[in-house]
Amino acid sequence: MILVIGGAGQGKLSWALRFTGLPADQVSGRPEDCPPILRRLETWLKTEEDPMPALEAYLRRRPDGVILCDEVGCGVVPMDSADRAWRERVGRTCCALAERADKVVRLYCGIPSMIKGA
Repeated sequence: MILVIGGAGQGKLSWALRFTGLPADQVSGRPEDCPPILRRLETWLKTEEDPMPALEAYLRRRPDGVILCDEVGCGVVPMDSADRAWRERVGRTCCALAERADKVVRLYCGIPSMIKGA
């Protein structure tokens, strides 16, 4: 599995499509769809208290999957407790995924930096 992180609008989806050679219709924002490219993980996590069971099922079915997630841990800490909990959930989920990933790539201005793997 490849985890791709970076700020919003930094080119994660474009990079993933070029890297995999897949067409854009092979992308979804829901793990249960089991797409080759799972995007907007941070958005899906807004409705999931415990995301790991669904992500474990996704990874069993799609060990070669590419997961895209916006970085949400930088900047001002939200005042709303629900927003803080969501931000924490995104960070912890990305840490768990990065530990299992074969590669972790961070995109900034469309430029990939390999954090893990080669």
